[in-house]
Amino acid sequence: MFIGMKPKLSTDLPGFWLPATGLLLVTVLRFLFIETNDVAMDEPFTVFFAQADLHTLFGMLPHENNPPLYFLLMHYWVAWFSISPFPIRFLSCIFSILTAVMLYKTGKDFFSQHAGIFAAALFTLSDYHQLFAHEARVYALFALLTTVSMYLFLASTTKPARKQYFLLMALTNALLIYAHFFGFFIFLIQALSVLSIREYRRTILKPYLGSVIFSLLAYIPYFPIFFKRFFQSAAGGTWVEPPVISDLYTMLWRYMNAPVVTVAALVILAVALMNLISGAWKGGTVLNNRNIVLLIWFFVPYILMFLVSFIIPMFLDRYTVFISVGFYLLVAMAVNSLFKESKYSIILMTAFILMMAVTFHPGVDNKRRLKETIGFISGNKGPHTSVIICPQWLEYGFMYHYDQQKFKDYRHLRALLNQDGIYPANDLSALDTVKFRECDQVLYFEEWASVADPGKTISDYLERRFRFNETFTFYQNIKVHQYVK
Repeated sequence: MFIGMKPKLSTDLPGFWLPATGLLLVTVLRFLFIETNDVAMDEPFTVFFAQADLHTLFGMLPHENNPPLYFLLMHYWVAWFSISPFPIRFLSCIFSILTAVMLYKTGKDFFSQHAGIFAAALFTLSDYHQLFAHEARVYALFALLTTVSMYLFLASTTKPARKQYFLLMALTNALLIYAHFFGFFIFLIQALSVLSIREYRRTILKPYLGSVIFSLLAYIPYFPIFFKRFFQSAAGGTWVEPPVISDLYTMLWRYMNAPVVTVAALVILAVALMNLISGAWKGGTVLNNRNIVLLIWFFVPYILMFLVSFIIPMFLDRYTVFISVGFYLLVAMAVNSLFKESKYSIILMTAFILMMAVTFHPGVDNKRRLKETIGFISGNKGPHTSVIICPQWLEYGFMYHYDQQKFKDYRHLRALLNQDGIYPANDLSALDTVKFRECDQVLYFEEWASVADPGKTISDYLERRFRFNETFTFYQNIKVHQYVK
């Protein structure tokens, strides 16, 4: 830059101002209502072990369904800040914002700018991703790493001579599988793309294989835990329910907020597919390589996970987060392909965005009422009251809202709960029933207790020893049963 010259800033629409406005919008939306929902579900578990020393953290991982990357990020994050709702969810917000940026860039660089804007808008206005942005769990990071990896993959197919793409892809894919076990699906998507497209086999097969080998070598320390968790799930099943055929539709409904938007997207995809088949039949339209990658990105893991779930249930909304970002790009490309004139595509995209905006809830409810439940228990707990928690993993969420100072004492959590007459247990065998002989009241706090205690050993014991008084329901399956002498 010569002295005296000012840098020229592009102000062409939509070259600068529209993407810049979109970035501002997603940033504002993601941070709105970040503290509204209770810290609940698996968030307290994540925060509890993230605040622990590394020895305790790594000692937990052989029994956990997620690899260590997110826990390690949170470990150093909460050490610098705190375990309050805003700081523990801040990283997820940032990851979600960056995913929108990468979706836009992927669309713009490899398809069209309109496709990039549209895909990023669908992502931004999705309740599904808004919820993950407000949750201190790995899923927002999983979506980001997926999008970055697929961007690098497409970039490597465009400029195969640039070895840095393969190196960065290898690093990103290693991070992916250290973030979530389902990161291995990204290897499957990319490998099938390379093997099924002749041009890719000719130009990037060898360097891509090199990147895969690099990623797998980096994962060698964690393979024993990966295989242990896999075989445990295969032999003992998972807590996820087997799917029904309607789940193929309802999963897309989660991505697109409402039935009307979902049906519209499916119609667009069906029409685009019929146009493609018709064009190919007439010898005209040929599906380009990048569109094939999008089809593989969405359809292969989506259908495969659904089918495998009849044996090992895994078709759960949060586990398909890496598929959803590919779905948004696929819908964007379907809209682009329907019209020869871009103005009609823009009109249809605008209609879609308006439908998403109307059905979008920036303060989307995680449907947990843990703070209210713990407040009720604290307010009704007298000196001769015992509290039973089932399943016992609810102890993390209980203590987070009951007493955060005690929650921070991760080495003595169970002892501190017991000192206050609070007993986490999965069934009656984990309880010392002698402690209940002097009780005037027992509050039985449970959520899906039937999973941990299918024989109802705890509730049967309480009904024999005490008089059932009342059940207080805070949301769906969050309940407190009151027993008195």
